[in-house]
Amino acid sequence: MWRFKKDWSLESSIAYICGGLVIAAGVGACLLRGLFFTDEMYPFLTLWFVLCCACSLYILVGVGIWRRSGGGVGAGAVRGFTGVNGVSEVSEVGQVSGENRALRILLSVPLIILSLYVIHWLRGPLSSQGTMNEMLRWGLYASFAILVCFCAVNLVERRILNVTWSMLGMFLSMSALLAVCGVVKLPFAVAYSNSSEVSATGVRLAGLMEYPNAFGAVMAVFLLERLFVVAVYYGEPKKSVNMLGARSVGLGMECAEAERRSKGAGGVEAEQGKAGSTTAALLRLLPLFPYTAALLLTESRGAWLTAACACAAVLLWKRQLIAPLLAAGAAPVAAAALLYRQLARAGLALEPVPGLLLLAGLWAGALLAGLWLCRRQRGAAGTARAAMLALAAAGWTVAGIAVLLHVRERITGPSSTVSARGLFYRDAWRLAVEAPWLGRGGETWRHSYLAAQSRPYVGSQVHNGYLDILLNLGFVGLAAILLMLLAAGWLLATKSPRLLPPFLVIVLHSVVDFDWSYGLFWLLLFWLPAIALAEYKQKHQSASTHPQSETKLSTHSTSTNPLTNVTTPANPLIAHSTSTNPLTNVTTPVNPLIAHSTSTNLLTNVTTPANPLIVYPTSKNPPQIRLRRLIGTAACCFSLMLGVLSFHAAQGEKFYRQAIMSVDPSVKVELLQQSLGWNPRSPRTAIALSRLLSGEQSVSLLRQSLLYSPENASLSWELAERWMSSDHPGAALYWIDQSFRLDKYNNAKWVKAIEGMLLMGQKKLAEGNRKEGLVCVASGNELLLEYRRLAEEEANKGGQHNDREFQMTEQADDLSRRLSMLALRF
Repeated sequence: MWRFKKDWSLESSIAYICGGLVIAAGVGACLLRGLFFTDEMYPFLTLWFVLCCACSLYILVGVGIWRRSGGGVGAGAVRGFTGVNGVSEVSEVGQVSGENRALRILLSVPLIILSLYVIHWLRGPLSSQGTMNEMLRWGLYASFAILVCFCAVNLVERRILNVTWSMLGMFLSMSALLAVCGVVKLPFAVAYSNSSEVSATGVRLAGLMEYPNAFGAVMAVFLLERLFVVAVYYGEPKKSVNMLGARSVGLGMECAEAERRSKGAGGVEAEQGKAGSTTAALLRLLPLFPYTAALLLTESRGAWLTAACACAAVLLWKRQLIAPLLAAGAAPVAAAALLYRQLARAGLALEPVPGLLLLAGLWAGALLAGLWLCRRQRGAAGTARAAMLALAAAGWTVAGIAVLLHVRERITGPSSTVSARGLFYRDAWRLAVEAPWLGRGGETWRHSYLAAQSRPYVGSQVHNGYLDILLNLGFVGLAAILLMLLAAGWLLATKSPRLLPPFLVIVLHSVVDFDWSYGLFWLLLFWLPAIALAEYKQKHQSASTHPQSETKLSTHSTSTNPLTNVTTPANPLIAHSTSTNPLTNVTTPVNPLIAHSTSTNLLTNVTTPANPLIVYPTSKNPPQIRLRRLIGTAACCFSLMLGVLSFHAAQGEKFYRQAIMSVDPSVKVELLQQSLGWNPRSPRTAIALSRLLSGEQSVSLLRQSLLYSPENASLSWELAERWMSSDHPGAALYWIDQSFRLDKYNNAKWVKAIEGMLLMGQKKLAEGNRKEGLVCVASGNELLLEYRRLAEEEANKGGQHNDREFQMTEQADDLSRRLSMLALRF
């Protein structure tokens, strides 16, 4: 009995640790603006990797105690991690093989991407700081992918996984809507613009992510996930609705289970079943209105288009879902369109009381009308059903017309943003050709777009996730990402087709925007296949307990676990029946009552008896045990290494921010030195410190920082300024040329460089050094001619993409006159 309690303790502890980490990732994504700014993520990443290391260590130590105690402790944990739950799951062997391959790809590609960034970091990338940031990000993504897949095969974690998904979507949508109503204060929840090409109303909802397009894509993901849940539920015949409740996820799952338990009873229990049915139905429909309203208020044409394309693609495949989807979405979409028109007139700024009343009234109306339409559509037949569908279609049509009429100019008129992105893509492709196979390391575009741009635009994001991966990791990294997306799509298509639309939104919208710069999108991308696996296991666990399956006993029938690829006999009472896992090379007896039956876990390096209450000596394979112990130890150590790395970065960022806020120069120097000691890879810290040091110390510091960022335009310009203030015109010209090679469309740099050469020439001539003085004057004239040529070329192209206002300035004209006068005098 003691061993059973210890076994349950280890198993439940691991389950709740994994579930807690998934919840922590969701909370972090909300509080850290979608995990976009890496410098804000350092404390969170430190805590994350420390917890991952502790979790790995806990598993290894806990199972080690089990081994020394003879096998009682940890057996349940082993089964939880291997997914061998003793449940009969019938599927074809070929399909299981494909599922295993897809899962291996899904879990291994993040580790491959992480390894590629580590290789870049060791061999000297374009930006050591950017590559470190991507290493930390992909360490988070890889560990999260493993955690959600573990959650998918555990009953307790599965519920945490589903509920956390729903709560994350509701928190993101409701926080944005409440900010519009004036209830919640979010500084950048609403984005303002004076350009009609950017916003038809001048305001767009950005939510916690502070970028309307990305926020719109996230809302489209959550909306389509919930919309297809409702469509699948009401799309089946009425008699099978109870069976479908087992596949419900998120809000309404527990109510659906209560509904199924209460069905079939009479009297009071029948009334309770009816109430449970209504409650579960309302909970399923509850998130549709806030998701739709938030999506419309973003005015994101890309999010709207990708959501429509994703819906169309799946509905062409699953045509039986068209009618229930029309019924489920008609009322929420119509109410959200009305809310959009009202808030657009008010500039997304309402008083709290009127705003809350409007929001609550439309939400309640959409909820009740949606429930009525769904039930009538499913229960009616013939003319009545056709009338319900016509009414639902009318609701969709009216809502679409109301929204499109409001934004028709943005849709039908010319768009400068579309042409600007085409310019980004051309420049990015030319940059990618320079390092096509392995790329140039993390954040390549952010640190090199000034050198690659063919026009003076402003765009530190390439607005294409696939191009961003190509620039960072070349075709090798891009091929790995595409393979992972194919594996995830295959899993969703075979296990839960209703999850394909939100997945397609992520895949398609990343083509036209920088969604993948937000860590939240990667979390959602790994979350969706995990939900599909959870639904698949829930469905087959429910099917295995069906009475009909219990009456058939076969000595040769088998079943297969899709996550672990374990083949087990359908009859657990047959002696000597075994299961084999090709992924872990494990042979496991299925009958827990058979003596000497054992199983081995790859992750924990443990050979366990199938019956945790009976201890028998087991044979061990020393090479496999050593390998698995090595893998577990490596995972623990690597998590610790990433934790230490993120902690150093967090300390460096903390001291840098303190230095920026300080007004005392001596205190500022001390803080910046501490910041650089913790994180010597940060170029902005080196630049800030160099401006407070003397000439030689400043130059030495900047040269040292160039080792970590060899093509940083700001570092090159700082060195050029240091040399211009000295008596070394040759070195000054060298670093000026380097800086302009990395950033040529910069008015301020051109003017300062020309002025610097003029002042150096005047100084040399005043000292009597005529030769060097005239060389400086001639160099200034050459810079002026080059500046004039670039400005004239840009003026001839028009001002559409001249975001940096690159042109000849009055200061440049004045410097031209001064240079001419000085040349005439000497």
